[in-house]
Amino acid sequence: MASDLLNLGSQSVLTAQRQLNTTGHNISNVNTEGYSRQSVIQGASTPRQYGGETYGMGVHVEKVRRSWDQFAVNELNLSTTNYSFKRDVEENLEMLSSMLSSVASKKIPENLNEWFDAVKSLADTPNDVGARKVVLEKAGLITQNLNEFHETIRRQSDVTNKKLDLGIERMNQLALEIRDVHRLMMRTPGPHNDLMDQHEKLIAELSEYTKVTVTPRKNAEGFNVHIGNGHTLVSGASASKLQMIDGYPDVHQRRLAMIEGKGIKPITTKDIDGKIGAMLDMRDEQIPYLMDELGRMAASFSFEVNKLQSQGLDLRGEVGGLMFTDVNSELVAKSRVVRPADSNAELAVFIEDTSQLDSGEYSLQYNGSDYIVTRPSGEQVAMQLAGDSLFIDGLRIEVRSGVVAGERIIIRPTRDSAAQMKMMTNDPATIAAQSYEASTTFAQGSAKFKIKDVGDVKEFEVVVSPTGDQFAVTDTKGNILLNPQPYPPTGPVEVQGTIFTLTDGALPNDKFTANLVPSEGDNGNLRKLLNIQTQKKLNDNESTVLDIYHNLNTDVGLKMSTASRLTDVSRLEKEAAQERVASISGVNLDEEAANMMKFQQAYMASSRIMQAANDTFNTILALR
Repeated sequence: MASDLLNLGSQSVLTAQRQLNTTGHNISNVNTEGYSRQSVIQGASTPRQYGGETYGMGVHVEKVRRSWDQFAVNELNLSTTNYSFKRDVEENLEMLSSMLSSVASKKIPENLNEWFDAVKSLADTPNDVGARKVVLEKAGLITQNLNEFHETIRRQSDVTNKKLDLGIERMNQLALEIRDVHRLMMRTPGPHNDLMDQHEKLIAELSEYTKVTVTPRKNAEGFNVHIGNGHTLVSGASASKLQMIDGYPDVHQRRLAMIEGKGIKPITTKDIDGKIGAMLDMRDEQIPYLMDELGRMAASFSFEVNKLQSQGLDLRGEVGGLMFTDVNSELVAKSRVVRPADSNAELAVFIEDTSQLDSGEYSLQYNGSDYIVTRPSGEQVAMQLAGDSLFIDGLRIEVRSGVVAGERIIIRPTRDSAAQMKMMTNDPATIAAQSYEASTTFAQGSAKFKIKDVGDVKEFEVVVSPTGDQFAVTDTKGNILLNPQPYPPTGPVEVQGTIFTLTDGALPNDKFTANLVPSEGDNGNLRKLLNIQTQKKLNDNESTVLDIYHNLNTDVGLKMSTASRLTDVSRLEKEAAQERVASISGVNLDEEAANMMKFQQAYMASSRIMQAANDTFNTILALR
């Protein structure tokens, strides 16, 4: 009996000692990040039978349990991912908003208004060379300001790409660290309480970068760690690697891929979320939006000024030339098309109507019979070629060589327009102050009349027949200069050295009158230039050129305000999830102090049992 009593006491002492050790471990790690409270689960030892009666044999330790709740941890990881995404989106929008509030940005509308003021001053004295120089000087400031601000925005894209590289590098490091923890777990039998804390801490950090899902593997072989919409980053004792690869079809718009063995698998970033998702949103959505809108303003302004220049006479009596870069030059038209590196397709995109011009990115694909154009809004339109072109939203997409079925081509009508805008003249005499259109009262249709070159004929009228299928050219007295020709003409029309173009859309009896005789002091074309400031020719004739800039500021401000509210909500969700995890896994010092006293008393009492067993044994030995 003394032997049984000694064994019972020693087991009690050992159990109390393990409880004291575990309590001390909890107290020591009260400030350790990611630590989960541990507790000793004890159970009664197997009893023994003596003389038909059952006698207990004390206590033993069954396991050391880790206070943990899978659902609470999953909720915290999801809320961490969501908060990281919302917070970074807010910070990115705040940075873009501050850029739009900068001095450089505010100079854009100021320079435009100063240019209109200079044109107004020139209209008072159209032949004043000094006033003409001021107009060109102000125009140069517009181009310089737009070029520099576009470059400032573009550099933010480079910065975001570098941040993406750093984020991907850290995710790869976390994958290796998680893999190493799995290997440590597989070397020894569980439970692995402290290793699990380390594992969850790494998962929590990974959750800041992307959405993470953790599933246990069979036979205690660690866990599978999935990111995004199910891509396996870590599988037990092996880890994959993330890498940024060339984009498709735009090789410069790099995309995320996973290296598995010797293969590279591009992964969808739609559900990545977290910091990586916020960076991709900044690079692929917010920055392009600014560049597109800025480019739409630059392209529309250049288009309208150049168009009016071509409808007037300069100081030398010649048809006005370009003031800004031609938005429909061959080089610019081709630059709007982004095709795959291995594509043989050749396309060019021309702007024909700024009132319908939309910013954003179009996608074009050929399915063997139709061209499928996806608008920036996501709407898909099936189209067929009209001649060699497709017409959509004020654009003419000229397909010069066939697009292969299934091939995807990106069209960016205004992405680089602000950077491409340059001064095309520094000669003040080339400003077309005089309008050569004497009257268009009788032109009721939508046809466009344009002088290409001035010859011997200075004053003439282009008259459409009553049936609308022919046109003729007469002088101001009605004498025929060009006999009736089929309407519309197939190309430029020449009359005694003067060349003009006339598009279709004229109504029967429409008349186009031209006066190419230089008239000193005429400012008709300058008055038309001034109208650009107030004419609503954009957004379906609802906005002026300056409205585009102001709307851009408003849109970014509204986005930032919305993002700020969403960040506040997501922060509260994360804090609630943290409190729930802390209530389950956190260490309470008051509770641990009480446990320390309780287990200390148990230890002392168990020691008395061993002492009683020793005294009993000595008493038996003393018997003679």
